[in-house]
Amino acid sequence: MKRFLSLATALTIVTVSVSAYADDKKEVPEYLQKKYDRRTEEMKAFDKNKDGILQTEELQGSTQTKFSSADTNKDGILSPEETAASLEKFKTQKVDSYGEAGVKQQANRMKNRFKNADANEDGKVSQEEYKAYMGNHQQNFDRNGDGVISKEEYRMDGEKLPSSYRKPPKKED
Repeated sequence: MKRFLSLATALTIVTVSVSAYADDKKEVPEYLQKKYDRRTEEMKAFDKNKDGILQTEELQGSTQTKFSSADTNKDGILSPEETAASLEKFKTQKVDSYGEAGVKQQANRMKNRFKNADANEDGKVSQEEYKAYMGNHQQNFDRNGDGVISKEEYRMDGEKLPSSYRKPPKKED
């Protein structure tokens, strides 16, 4: 009887393991796999210590780099002209990576980030505003709250609904 229970238990474990493995290996549509692959490549660029996960410091560095790249006159403020130029530069440089439709979608997301980062709604984005907005945005990547962003968590950011990028409501005094 013990032998029968042990065999039944072993078979149950094998069956559960095989079905879990099968679920992990579900067929992913080609367009989605390309998106996942692109997000994985983006993550590698941010992963300065090459440990396969992102720490807060690594994302803060990428935020600073993106802001500095857009701030062409280096005054610490992104004017509407600078954000427009940054978007055009992105579109021309990344069309090969994202494809025509993908680059338009990503450029729209960037445009919304600039708009939503403008906390005082003066039409300009200061370095502090951008850093605060992106810090809040990046915290959303850490879906399990362990303090680091895995490849899966970073990849899933591309699946968020546009509403998750909206400007947070103003705090009442």
